[in-house]
Parts: sequence; C-alpha cells; structure tokens
Amino acid sequence: MLTLVSLEQRHGRAFPLKIDHYHINIAVNNQLTTTKIKQVFANPNDYEVDGIYIFPVPDDAALSNFALSIDEEPVTGQLLSHEESLRTYMLSVRQGRNTAIIEHIGTRAFVADVPRIPANGERHIEFEYSQIIQIDDDQVKYTHPLSLAKSAYGPIKDIAINMEIESEHEIRTINSAAHELNIDRKNDHHVHISYEGRDIEPDDDFQCYYSISDDDFGITLLTHRADESEEGYFMLLVSPKYEVKKTDIIEKDFIFVLDHSGSMARRKIEQAKEALRYCVQNLNDGDRFNLILFNTGITSLSDRLNRREESFGDERSPHFAALPHKLIDVEDGREEALQFIEGIEARGGTNINDALLTALVERPDPNRPRIMVFLTDGCPTVGLRNVTQILENVTQTNANRSRIFVFGVGYDVNARLLDKMAADNGGTRNYVKPHEDIEVAVSSLFRKMNEPVLVDVTLDFGQVIVKELVPINLPDMFRGEQLTLLGRYESPGDTALKLQGNIGNEPQEFSKNVHFAEIEKDNDFLPTLWAQRRIAELVDHAAMNGLSEELHKEIERISIEYDVITPYTFFKYADDGSRKFVIDIDKVYRNSSKDKIIIGREKIEEDKTRRHMRQYADTKYIGRKTFHHHGGIWVDTKYDRQSERKIIEYGSDEYFELVNHSNELEKCAKIGLPMIFCYNGENYEIRLPRPE
Repeated sequence: MLTLVSLEQRHGRAFPLKIDHYHINIAVNNQLTTTKIKQVFANPNDYEVDGIYIFPVPDDAALSNFALSIDEEPVTGQLLSHEESLRTYMLSVRQGRNTAIIEHIGTRAFVADVPRIPANGERHIEFEYSQIIQIDDDQVKYTHPLSLAKSAYGPIKDIAINMEIESEHEIRTINSAAHELNIDRKNDHHVHISYEGRDIEPDDDFQCYYSISDDDFGITLLTHRADESEEGYFMLLVSPKYEVKKTDIIEKDFIFVLDHSGSMARRKIEQAKEALRYCVQNLNDGDRFNLILFNTGITSLSDRLNRREESFGDERSPHFAALPHKLIDVEDGREEALQFIEGIEARGGTNINDALLTALVERPDPNRPRIMVFLTDGCPTVGLRNVTQILENVTQTNANRSRIFVFGVGYDVNARLLDKMAADNGGTRNYVKPHEDIEVAVSSLFRKMNEPVLVDVTLDFGQVIVKELVPINLPDMFRGEQLTLLGRYESPGDTALKLQGNIGNEPQEFSKNVHFAEIEKDNDFLPTLWAQRRIAELVDHAAMNGLSEELHKEIERISIEYDVITPYTFFKYADDGSRKFVIDIDKVYRNSSKDKIIIGREKIEEDKTRRHMRQYADTKYIGRKTFHHHGGIWVDTKYDRQSERKIIEYGSDEYFELVNHSNELEKCAKIGLPMIFCYNGENYEIRLPRPE
C-alpha cells in the first residue's frame, strides 16, 4: 500500500492517494506461489507529496524475492524487524490516518520510500514476491492484504485478481469468504480463479481457500466457535472429481418441454431453438429423450416418430393421455430431433397443465434418472388455469419420480407456479430476463445436468450433533459443481463424516475424518453467512407456502440476533435512533409488478447460494459485529443509542491500548470513522483527531 508520510503536508491537510488501478496476478505451482501486483496511485492534491510503500509480512508467511519498481524503475526496499515495523505502522496510523493498517500492526513490514509524487500526477507501482504456502490436512489458504487499500482516497476504480493454481494432486473445494469468485476448472490439476470489480472499497483481505485430494470427493470443513458456552458454526464444502470417464457417465432420460405460444415469437423462439439444438447435440450416446411442444395443444416428437410422420412442422393436439411415450434413443433419433426443432414456430395460447402431464404421465425407468426441462414465457391461458390445481396434478402424476428444472422467460410468467413446481420436484428455477440469452442459460444448466456425479445425496455426521442446516434439502451433485452446507454444531470432537448417495442405480458411500473445533476464533464470517442463508431459505419457504406465526418469529429472531438484512427483512429507524424490525414477504409474489417479482426471486436465490456475505452500503459485517451508518457515524448495533460512551481519538495512546485488548477493533476500524464500538460492557466513540 502506498500511503502519504503525513496528511499535514506543506499547505495543511492533504488528501490520501487514490488507487485507479489494482491488478493482482497469482501463480501457484504446488506450494510455490508468486504474486505480482500492478497499481496506479494518483495524487489528488495540487501540490507534490511524499509517500511510503508498506506491505505487511506475517510471521507465518515466508515471503521472499521482493522486487519493487516505480514507473518501471527498480527501487530498493527493506524488510523491517518487528520493532522497526511497529514504529512505521504507528507513524502511518498517526500521521497518515491509515485505518486499514491497524489490523497488520503486529507483523513485520516491507517498506520503500516514494518521494516527490507530483501534483495531480500518478505513480505506477509494480511489486512482486514469492512464498511457500502451507498445506494443513490437505487444506490451503492464500491471503493478500487487499483491505489496506481501504485507506485510499475514495474507492478503487478498477480491481482485478487472477489466480492460476496447478497441483500434482487434484484440486477440489474452492472458496472465498469475502469475494464472489469466477472458477474455471481446466482439469482436476489446473484451476483458474478470477475476480473483478469497479469502484470498490475493500473491507476484507482477499482470501482463497482450496483443498487438494486424490479421492473421488474432496471434503473441506471450516468451523467457528468463539466460546465454550455457545454452539459452533460450520461450513462444509464437497467437490467431486472434475474429469469423468465415459464409462462413469450415468445413462439418463431427458424430456424437454418448450412453450411455443405466440408470445415466444421472433427472437425468443429462435434462441429457444438454439438451446434445444445444443442439448440434443450434446446428449450422451446412452441417453434417451423426448421433445414436447405446447401452445394451445400438445405435440410430442416420440409420438410423431412412432407414427412415422415425415413432416415435423404441423401441429397435432391430442389429449395428453392418448399419446404414446416411448422415449427416443439418442443414436436413433438425434437427426430427426434436429429436423423437428427446425420446424418449430410460435403461435397460439399456453396450455401448461396438459404439457406437464404429457411429459410426466409415463412412469420412469427406475434404473435411470429422469430429468425434465420446462421452458415457458407466460401464464396458463388455455385449458386448466388454476395454479393450485396444476400443482396438485403435477404432484400426483410425478410423485417425485422426475426432477423438474424450470426456465421462466421474461416478466409475464407465473413465478409462484414455477417456483413451487421446481422446489417440490427436486429441481431448480431459473429466470431469463428480457434481452438475456435463453440459449446461454439453458445450455449452462444442461452441461451440469448431463453429468450428474451423485444423486439423492445425504450426509452422516457421526458423533457430532448438527442442526439448522442450510440448505435443508441437499441437491444432486454435478460435474464441476461444489456443494456448500452451513449449519450449527452443539459439541466439538472428531468424527467420521459420511457422504452417501447413488451413482446410477448403485448406492455409494465416501468417508473422511474431520474435526469440529472446541475453540476456533478464525472464520468469524461464518455466523453471519449462516444467518443470511438461513433467512433466505426461510423467506423462500414462507413465500411459497405462507408465512406462519412460527416462521415469522424464527425469521425475526435470526434477523435481530445477527443483524442481518435482506430484500424482505429490514430495520426502520425513528428520529430518536430506535429501530423496528420489518418483514415484508408478501411482496415476493403480491403487491408488486411482475418485473420486481422476478428480480426479487433472483435476489433470494443469490442469498441462498452466494459464497460470501452480502454487504450493503449502510450496513457492514465485520466478524460477529454489525455496524449501521446513521447520522454520519458507524454505530455498533450492540449500542443502545442512549448509554454514555467514552471518546477516544484515533491513533492516540488510549486507542492503541484498546486495540491491544480487542482484536475486533483492528478489523472494525477500517470500515470508516467516526464509529461507536462496544467492547466488554463499555461504549467507545472513535473519532479522527481534529486538524491543527
């Protein structure tokens, strides 16, 4: 981090430097890791300033091969001792008001002087270092002190992180507590990870956890238990092998059900046809399938082939019970299916009930998974239109024998119908907004569904009692996907964790010994992340099934205890600073325009699956603490807004004494000052010193 030597330079109070560009490239080869940083710092002051480049070096990280250049000219820096580092950090805190550096104050520092930064000018910094990252019980953790940039003037305009991991052992679970990563698996031994953002003020360091294992499934357990008197929190990550042998691929039955009513005309129907072509072309040779079209009537490809019809574009609309439902072998029917798709046109109404029952009426082969992909852009307008009755018909006909994956296109769909149908039949719902690409959305899901690795998944935690799991119902596992499970545990200990499920028609079991910690103060993001996902799942359940008094109380309890807000649970503040909890689940489906319903559904799904905690502009989560920005000050939610508080000046001796007693303050200070901070029954107001 490049920071000013002092914020009082020449003409009074100076502005900190801005960061216009922050790119990090990380190359991991087994345990040898090389990190290259490119940063562009801008001086927003209209006069020249002096700076110092500071990079913290934790004791447990053996960093070496430091190389620093400024504007492409090599610069010599030095690795300071603990005592020298402490003086440098404290000087930066007191003179540069560097709030983010507090968290690193106990570590060594690599420093270099950067004099004479021109007025309204830039400095291009390139910094490179190497390290050996440690492997602890097949777990690897990489950390970069990104939060140091919080002390810059304004947000980072452009941030990009690229991490290339190569390992002789297979790379399995991958996770970041604070950043939503894009994960591109090249193969089992090579993964590319990336993150991009604009106008970011980083509250957290960049941390990437990953595991290495040559077993069929990689299993990672992270725990947090700050006190023996309270229950712990855990996150379990399970990832299968990425590379699947052709002999291991499960033979499946697919039924594609496409709405080709008049509202699907032009761009929509062409994209949908491209999506169907992709699916048919990528079916495995041992699969079977059928294509069912619906508008006012129903058309089945298998019916046409059985009657040996050569024209695929004309409509035939028998009642669903009269249609033969023999599925088509891929090798025999792929070309005919592609011709059938070519002749699809959009016209007519939307007969959803008969289309669903046509697809489900035949009992599936018990030895083969059956998957139905249902795509529509509207509500039922022909035939049975009562949503409750349609859902009952699907439940009675299917009886959980086929998994149903739903795509709603546009804003005119009945979200309640699609949500409930997918949730009750082991699938997922996906919404494609206007002007989004249907083909991309469908083909992306199909790639996963086409290679299931383990279905009907269950977990046995042995001796350890776990509860309040999220998700409640474990999904099937697909190639390239990672299962993330969060929950609480009552007592610590070692246990044999058993992962069970079916591969094809054969039951399988995989086991790993894991440890639920008695005391573990790291991973303090887990309580809030668990609470956010738990609330999202409860809100989703309430939206589809009704908000009972018991469910309302549970959502309210978690929201208040963990200070978690969502699009449907929030706090309203009165003028006196008091707050009231509000829950508004009704607007998920009612009292809202259809576009807002679909966007709201997507937000709930994001909260249920996101890898990190959702941060809001006026709410920040730091470990177990939550702060709300109110009246120009960040306020600890434990503060009652009435009790007395002690005023402490940032960077003073009193401040450092408080930091020594509470490592929470080290992390919290970087979100911004002034702030009210509660610790050990006392209330403190941390203020920046007034300029002289």
